[in-house]
Amino acid sequence: MKKIITFVILFFLTFAIVSLLAFPIIFDLIFSFIILLIFRKNFISIIILNFLILIMLFVIDISFKKYDEHTYFYRAHEKHKTKKAKYNNNVSDIIFMPHGDIYYMDFGLSEKRNLIKEPRMQEFITDSYGIRNNKSKIKDAEIILVGDSFITANGNTQNHIPANVLSEISGKKVASLTYGGLNPAEYEFIIKKFLNIIRKDAKIFVFYFSGNDFLQKKIKKENDSKYIYWRGYKIPKLTGKIRFAYVNLERKKDKLLLKIFSEKNYFLRNVRAKSHSMYMKFFSKLHNTGNGIQYYKIHNEVVGFYYPSEFITSDEYVTYIFRDNKILERVNGFFFIPIKLRVYSDYIDSVEVGENKKLKYLENSYSKLNIPVYDLTKILEKSVSKYLKEGKYLYWRGDTHWNYNGIYESMNYVNNIIKK
Repeated sequence: MKKIITFVILFFLTFAIVSLLAFPIIFDLIFSFIILLIFRKNFISIIILNFLILIMLFVIDISFKKYDEHTYFYRAHEKHKTKKAKYNNNVSDIIFMPHGDIYYMDFGLSEKRNLIKEPRMQEFITDSYGIRNNKSKIKDAEIILVGDSFITANGNTQNHIPANVLSEISGKKVASLTYGGLNPAEYEFIIKKFLNIIRKDAKIFVFYFSGNDFLQKKIKKENDSKYIYWRGYKIPKLTGKIRFAYVNLERKKDKLLLKIFSEKNYFLRNVRAKSHSMYMKFFSKLHNTGNGIQYYKIHNEVVGFYYPSEFITSDEYVTYIFRDNKILERVNGFFFIPIKLRVYSDYIDSVEVGENKKLKYLENSYSKLNIPVYDLTKILEKSVSKYLKEGKYLYWRGDTHWNYNGIYESMNYVNNIIKK
């Protein structure tokens, strides 16, 4: 009995030490089990081996830090986000972005991802509420922009966030009321939360993003109970649940490692990224889903696209529609932000976009409440050719989000709406 207890204790000790190498959790379990099997008759050797692994971790980390100043975070959003749907308060930071989110989400499944890197510096500033504002305070703003990461401007530097760009165009005080990752129900909640400090004469505009603010309407089909619908793909429910549970465990391991190591730790920056790639490749092959990313050549440059499920399913879409009358009375309009693939569809022969069911649902829903919905798709589509002549784009080639060009054209359109 004593040996069993000792074995169990040493297993968990070994598992904890091996986990610091930043490999996938399944590897941690296998390596730990193999080590204990090999040295099961010599527990002292197991302790010594664990000690040597710790020394190796320290030596490798120190050695590589001298030659690489990159951090674990590829953008400020991950570095400064909190659990409370906001960023850390009063942040003033400049971070090097080696790439965008499409490169990250590819997980190495395609070699083309190396062609969409757009390294850049990102200045990131937040106010006392943990919201990305620096030019105007929420309580002083004449215009309030509400939305998700498009209004937060993930991937863009501080001067290029929509609030600051609209302020430059309009000459008015503009503030963001947003956080990357919010959904439409949370848009309504965050307005309600700040309603008492927002100027009574301030105009409030809410932005819905086509990519992740809408859900496929659940249409019952034969054997649907055996499947999960994910990003337009149909995968078996049992293995699908195992997949999502495992990925969730890996995310929790990320958070734990970040508490133990600094963001510049070698194993976090290098090994962990490859680990994510390994298990994502496995699940992608298991379910034949890919990673939701496609690459097309536009104007001699490779461009990455995400959210292709919008065009591979015939299902209807729904989204949360504001319900609070006090909020509805204050909102001056809703804007629809299209995904990048729809904006560039005329330049890709193999893509047929069809009717925009998400926009139609949004327009129909808010027309009943007598609140206008403005579509940014047309203004962005019209702007594509103008920028391509100069070899420029409206969205980052390696990111789902718009860049300064897309933000400028959209905010110029918003300004025209305001003037009317």
